[in-house]
Amino acid sequence: MIDLAPIRREILRQIVPEGHFENLTPEERQRVTREVNQRLLGIQQGLQLGAAGLQKKAAEAEAAQSAAAKAAASPTPGEVIVNVQQAAAKAPETAGKSAATSASTAAATPAPMKKKTEITGNHLGVMVEQNGQVVEQISAEINMPEMLATVFSTIRRDRGEVPFAVGKDGKIFAPSDDDRRTIEAMKLPPPEGQTTTTITKGDWIIVTTAGPPGSNLHFGIAKPVGDLLSDLRKTAARNATFGLGFIGLALIGIVPLSGRLTRNLSKLTEGVDRIAQGDYSARVPLKATDEIGRLATAFNRMAADVEEHQRAAVQQERVRRELELGRRIQHEMLPHEALRLGLTEVKGVSVPAREVGGDFFNYFELADHRIALLVGDVSGKGVGAALLMANIQASLRTRLALGQDLSAIAEAIDRDVDANSPGPVYATLFVGILDPVSRRFSYVNAGHHPQYALCRQGLERMPSTGLPVGLLSGRGYTAREVQLSAGDLLFFYTDGCVEAEDAAGEIFGPERLETILSASAASTPDDVLEHVEQALKTFRGATEPLDDETMMAVKVG
Repeated sequence: MIDLAPIRREILRQIVPEGHFENLTPEERQRVTREVNQRLLGIQQGLQLGAAGLQKKAAEAEAAQSAAAKAAASPTPGEVIVNVQQAAAKAPETAGKSAATSASTAAATPAPMKKKTEITGNHLGVMVEQNGQVVEQISAEINMPEMLATVFSTIRRDRGEVPFAVGKDGKIFAPSDDDRRTIEAMKLPPPEGQTTTTITKGDWIIVTTAGPPGSNLHFGIAKPVGDLLSDLRKTAARNATFGLGFIGLALIGIVPLSGRLTRNLSKLTEGVDRIAQGDYSARVPLKATDEIGRLATAFNRMAADVEEHQRAAVQQERVRRELELGRRIQHEMLPHEALRLGLTEVKGVSVPAREVGGDFFNYFELADHRIALLVGDVSGKGVGAALLMANIQASLRTRLALGQDLSAIAEAIDRDVDANSPGPVYATLFVGILDPVSRRFSYVNAGHHPQYALCRQGLERMPSTGLPVGLLSGRGYTAREVQLSAGDLLFFYTDGCVEAEDAAGEIFGPERLETILSASAASTPDDVLEHVEQALKTFRGATEPLDDETMMAVKVG
C-alpha cells in the first residue's frame, strides 16, 4: 500500500511555498491543482507499470508450481494398465463415483475474482473477493476536498455555474467556500437513488446525479437563470412598448381610412338594393383607384350587363308572345272537323314544330256542291309567314267562290304576293277542285311537292305545273285533270313530312311515304293520316320536328 498524500503535499510545496496557497485566487488554485494532478498521474502510471510486472512474475511462478504438481501426480504405464483392469472389474463402483470425480474436477477450476471499491469520508477501501472470501484488501487515506477540486476544475463556469458534490453524510463539497455557502443556502433535499433530478430554486436550476458506484457521492451543478429571466422580461417589455406604439400609429391611420371605406361600402350596398328592387339602371359613382374603386367599377359593369340581359329577356318575351299569336292565327285558320259530302270524306291534320311556320291546308264546299282542296307552304317562319298564309287563304276562298278558273286564280295570287309582300317572299301552293258526282279532279300545282292519287291503276303523282307564287311573277300556270273512281284516295302534304330527320340526320324521303300510302290505299282518311303520322314519329325518335308536318286525305265516294 502506497500513501500518495505525502507525495502530493511535496509536489504542492514545490509549486507554491507553504502559507501562500490560501492567498491564491480561485483561478490560480485551479491551475495549481491541475498541475499537481498531472504530476501525480505520471507517478501513478509508473506505479501501475511496476505492479503489472510484479503480477506477471507472480503468475509465471504460480504456473511453474502447478506444472510440477501435475507431473508428480501422473501414473506410470504399468500403473495405468493395472488401474484399467481394476476399473473394468469394478465398473459399477466406478460409475457410482463418476459424479464425485466430476465435482472434484469442477472444484479444481478457479472461480472469478470480484473487486469492490468504497469511499467513506476520507477513507478509500478496495477489496478483492473469490468464492466469497477476501483474497486481497487495500486501504488508503484520500484528501476528498483536493480530489473534488480536481474534478471541479474541469467544469466551465463562464455563465456563473457552481459545481458541487454531496456526500453520504450530507456534507457539501464545492470549489470555494462562497460556492459551498451558496449551495447550502438553497437547502437542497438529500439525494436519493441513482436517477438524475432537476430542481428549481428561485433563480437557480440545479441538476444532480449519482456518482460512480461505491463513491457514496452525488454530483451536481447549479446554474443561475435570474439574469436570463431579467433580460427576457426587459425584452418582452421593450417589445410590448414598441407593439403598443405601432398599434397607436395604426389607429391614427386606420380610423380615417375606415370611415371612408364605410361610406364607399354604403354606396355599394345602396346600388345592390336598387338592382334587387328592379332598378337595373343603378350605378355607383366612385372615383377612387383603390380596391373599393375597382370593386365599384366591376359593380357598374355587372349592373350594365344585368340591364342588357333584362332588355334581351323582355325582347324574347315579346317574340314569344308574337309566336304564340301567330300559332293561334295558324290554328284558327285550319279546319277542325272532317268534311263529308255524300260518300266522299275529307280530313286533314298538322303536327306543329317549335316555331310558327307557314304551312296550311283547307277544304270547303263550293256553291255548286264541288269541294275545294287547298295545301300550301309560305316561306319563312314567325308571325309574318302566318299572316301571309292567312291572306292567301282568304284570297283563294274569295276567288274560288266567284267560280274563277284555277289557272287564273293561281296567276292572281302570284301577282298579289309579288306586289304586296316585302322582300323575297314566296309560297308553294296546291289548289284542287273535286266533283263528287263525276269524280273529276282538276288542280294547279304552283311549285309544291308532287301530290298523290291512289287509283285502281296504282299510285299516280300530281307534279308541279308552275313556279311558287311570288317567286318569279308572270310565268303563268297550267291546270290539269285526273279522273277518279269510287274508293280512290287523294293524299296531300307539305315538305315537313318528307324532310323530317332522325337523330343521325337522315331524312324521311318520299319513298317511305309512297310505301305507306300504297299499303293504305283502301283505308279511311283517319287511318291513312294516323299511319303516316305514326311512321314519322317512329322515324324521328327523340328528335323534335324542324318544320310543320301538314297532311290531308280524301276518300272518293
